[in-house]
Amino acid sequence: MKDVTITMVKSEKGGYRMIVNDDTETEENAKGSKGNDSFFTFDNKSDVKEKLDEIFGKLE
Repeated sequence: MKDVTITMVKSEKGGYRMIVNDDTETEENAKGSKGNDSFFTFDNKSDVKEKLDEIFGKLE
């Protein structure tokens, strides 16, 4: 994982949603197919921070 886009939203119903797209150019996504999204749902900010720290640790 080299280039990522992270989108975070707070739900009106409570909780948080994080969408992570790995933008690293591969043969597949160079053709316009971006099937490398991940979705995570969290109840609180501390869980969001823990996941962000995990993602940042994986960036090259």
